[in-house]
Amino acid sequence: LLYSITTVISIIVLYCTQIKESPEMKEKSSSFREIISLLKDKYLVYCIIVILLIVGIDVALNTSIPKLLMYRTGMILDEAALGTSLYFAARTIGTLIGAFLLMKLSSVKFLRITLILGVLAFITMMISSSLWILLASIALIGLACANVFSRVCSLALQHDMKHSNEISALMIMGVSCGALLSPLRGLITDISTFTTGMSAILISILIIGLISFKFKS
Repeated sequence: LLYSITTVISIIVLYCTQIKESPEMKEKSSSFREIISLLKDKYLVYCIIVILLIVGIDVALNTSIPKLLMYRTGMILDEAALGTSLYFAARTIGTLIGAFLLMKLSSVKFLRITLILGVLAFITMMISSSLWILLASIALIGLACANVFSRVCSLALQHDMKHSNEISALMIMGVSCGALLSPLRGLITDISTFTTGMSAILISILIIGLISFKFKS
């Protein structure tokens, strides 16, 4: 019911919002080939990789956090599931804080700082067995990941405004990776250990951090 109400409110607000588009944007439609052809641009390839990974990280953490808390602290499932709520609450707060910080910092600098924070928090989470340290690390990871998707989409659009429609479609296609990283983490866990499986998420964050240094300030 809550999702339905939220969706209806979003539709009403969007319907009442005036969006000015150029005549070219209204008349032109993009083919799948045109969208894929943008991948010839290395900068956009970096952007789509980040989008693929950050969505995968979100989904993987959503399924991993309860098991992590159960594995490290002995919590029952009902209690451990609250760890996922903490992660997404931190993401929501991080988005709000990011909106204010981005008025002072450049998108690229902000992205690099938050990703460094995310890597340090994730490493702490991987090695700690203290409930409070684990919860603090989960919250910090949520804060670090909160603005990655929106910042990278913005950087991609600023890179090539002439193809903003195609770039938007390309970035949204990256959401599909949410169905890829979790099975990979599960496969590694089955072959090795739960902690080793979690390293797939850490590697993804590290890759995003390295790519962030390819972006223009």
